Amino acid sequence: MRCSEWAARLAAAASVACVVLAPGPGAAQSRHATTLDGLDRHPYFFHGQEIVVVTDAVAERVLTWLVNEDDSVRLLALDVPPPPDGVRERLEVIGTFYDVGRLVEGDQRLAGLPIRRISEELLRKPWPARGELPLVVATSSRPAAPPAATTLRGIVLDPDRYLERGVTVIGRFRGRNLYGDLPEAPDESRWDFVLRSADAAAWVVGREPKGDGFELDVLARMDTGRWLEVTGAVRVQDGMVLVEAGALALAEPVAERAPPLAATETRLPPPEVIFSAPLPDDVDVPQGTTVRVQFSRDMDADSFDGRVRVAYTRPGGTRVDADAADILFELAYRGRNRVLEIRFDRELERFRSVTVELLDGVTANDGTPLPPWTLSFFVGG
Repeated sequence: MRCSEWAARLAAAASVACVVLAPGPGAAQSRHATTLDGLDRHPYFFHGQEIVVVTDAVAERVLTWLVNEDDSVRLLALDVPPPPDGVRERLEVIGTFYDVGRLVEGDQRLAGLPIRRISEELLRKPWPARGELPLVVATSSRPAAPPAATTLRGIVLDPDRYLERGVTVIGRFRGRNLYGDLPEAPDESRWDFVLRSADAAAWVVGREPKGDGFELDVLARMDTGRWLEVTGAVRVQDGMVLVEAGALALAEPVAERAPPLAATETRLPPPEVIFSAPLPDDVDVPQGTTVRVQFSRDMDADSFDGRVRVAYTRPGGTRVDADAADILFELAYRGRNRVLEIRFDRELERFRSVTVELLDGVTANDGTPLPPWTLSFFVGG
């Protein structure tokens, strides 16, 4: 969705908190490297898919937005800790992309997400239409390291860096998009073909896939085991990366991986809760909800043991009902996303107030204490 369409809704979004969805596992082979422009132009293709983007992140209140260079495209990012106010942080984000309006309310892929609340805050209606609420639910985010070499993956994730430049890349021949790596074909000739390496794919145009000792068929899957070295110029069309080939040659397979995280030494502030699902004082919470709490710092997972309390309380107070059944739960701390999950052994009772407390003694992984924290919400019918 374009920046101008979101701008008017930001003020209403201040009370909306980022939340976590645990999408199914995805390997690099099924992941799609792309750009915000690619997601904006082809939401139907990327909907429900695991994606990776390298882009700027900005914070607005508790929300994290992924933005392109001129802010013409903005994407709501859930489960990405917001950078400091006024800072544009360059991130590599992996997660699942959803055009929420393409799903029906109650879809299990959105279980535990307060989509209705988000839609009401941003759109003033209980459920978005197609194209009104695109978002990415992150499974990981990290500072984007500058590319050490020119690779197909680096070009696809940040094509502006390579526009109109001569490049040489290696990838697997994928024919005329025989495996659905890209949303559309450029239709520049009947010889256009896809080149893929790791989780990135690009169209190669301008030359037939043949050369010294090889001639490949763009419609034959049997040829897709071959690897090619392509030399040419990079351009972007309709959100897709194209390489205008000047030379082709057979190549040996290469392994291409994302760069490792750079080690940093920083004096960090005390940890704090940056969002939760359900939201504070939320109402009509489903009986089968899972409570998710995200922190601003990496936490010591062992410090949660014996320091999380969940109880039924009287509305407007914190006193536990003496005749209420115990609320039994299991804890899981997802270190990659700094998220504590509280899963209940049985459904919560209807029309009851519930209070979740993080007690004194919970700490970050360097021993810095988390101030005691409380969340209250009301279970619906």
